[in-house]
Amino acid sequence: MTDEFEEEWEPREQPAWAPKTPREERESLNSAPLATLRATPSSEQAFLLMGDLAERYPRPQSAKGKGYVRKKTLEPYSNTGGAFVAELLAAVEAERSEGWIRCSRRKSDYTGRKDVPWAMFDGVCKAWLEAELIDEKKGYPGMLAMGNPGPTSGKLTRYRATPKLLEIAAEHGITPANVLEHFKFEFRMPSELIQLTQPFELTPNTERVARLREQVAELNAFSTKHTLTHPMRNIKHLGWVRIFHHYGEGFKWDKGGRLYSQPQGVACYQSLSASKTPSRQDLRIDGERVVELDISSSYLTIFYALCDEQLDLGQDAYRGILGPTDLDRLVAKFWINASLSIGRPLRKWSEDLIESLQNQLATKQLTGFDRKRYSMKSIGERVLQRHPLLARLSGPIRGRTMSWADLMYHESEAIIGAMLTLKHDHQTPSYPVHDSLIVPVSKYKVARESLIHHFRVQTGKVPRVKPEVDPEDW
Repeated sequence: MTDEFEEEWEPREQPAWAPKTPREERESLNSAPLATLRATPSSEQAFLLMGDLAERYPRPQSAKGKGYVRKKTLEPYSNTGGAFVAELLAAVEAERSEGWIRCSRRKSDYTGRKDVPWAMFDGVCKAWLEAELIDEKKGYPGMLAMGNPGPTSGKLTRYRATPKLLEIAAEHGITPANVLEHFKFEFRMPSELIQLTQPFELTPNTERVARLREQVAELNAFSTKHTLTHPMRNIKHLGWVRIFHHYGEGFKWDKGGRLYSQPQGVACYQSLSASKTPSRQDLRIDGERVVELDISSSYLTIFYALCDEQLDLGQDAYRGILGPTDLDRLVAKFWINASLSIGRPLRKWSEDLIESLQNQLATKQLTGFDRKRYSMKSIGERVLQRHPLLARLSGPIRGRTMSWADLMYHESEAIIGAMLTLKHDHQTPSYPVHDSLIVPVSKYKVARESLIHHFRVQTGKVPRVKPEVDPEDW
């Protein structure tokens, strides 16, 4: 399915028909992976789930909307439902998309597909929406003809499994965590390795882009010579795409730039938790144990560097600001990172900020947050006492206003530089997870040195990279 008319899901001045999307939903919708609808059942449970869904929620009759099941169409209808439910379950494990997937609603994208014909997919969507098995965020077309009131680029429709659908799948023993054991996915690499989003644009063919593509292609080719496995997950890594943000006039390819493993979702090693089972710690590179090298306080360290200051590496950047507890530390860290992300110090709590913080607290199994105890004013004052440079947020730094996309770019350049050095000088594969790098444990020293070196090249300052002791010495 093509995605050539996709752009960022961003509210703007549009005609009344255009969708309005709350700010807190945009990131997950923009991060929704593209569904290929090519998953096929590989277990008895999967076949039973497909049959159950097809019989309980039959294809609507086009004339009056009444359900019916005909032997002639039951098999392709069941197969289509199977491909759809597999993608929906897999997406639940995609951290950034919160379970959303994007699907084409153009009939032409289904032409010639005997496995998932348009009529069957359309029928599944209608039946499952009526039964409240899925949530839908309608897409819209781009400006395809003179007089069309739509925006220049359109949006693909998004779908997400509801708790009801997850419960039905679980009754058959199929969950987001084990869906790869029950369905065989046909994974494909995107044709474009350098992608633009927020807003989406087709990637131009320039000398700069050619060099960026060559870097990613080189890393992708090297990764095919090595294996990445996990004892509890069927990990798939086809390669990376590099995604940039805030494309516009005068764009210099210095906004964003992180590497994202393909395919996204349950098969992606980047979706694994850092510590919660199943975790990234259990990954194996060519059968060898791994260590994850993490740039501590990455964005804050980069911000300090852009202000021509060195963050104090002798103390925890967040500990002791609000108090001695782990809850105090996490709230301070949240305030700092959220402020860096929006480009200004936080002024007040909003419902989406509280929800995001609560999710982080749940991950760390921390409780006791009270917004009255942690007033935004008090947090800001105490954070600025420790990190007064943060008062410069929203003001000019090196002649321009900095955003999270600028910080991410410097981080990504350090990560990719280290990956290329490990390949060229040490024949060592490495796998990035945003501000960290997973390497074979035997390559801890050279990987740590490479990461520190390239961070210094990018920022002029030294980062704190954990762990600071070779795991083989533990």
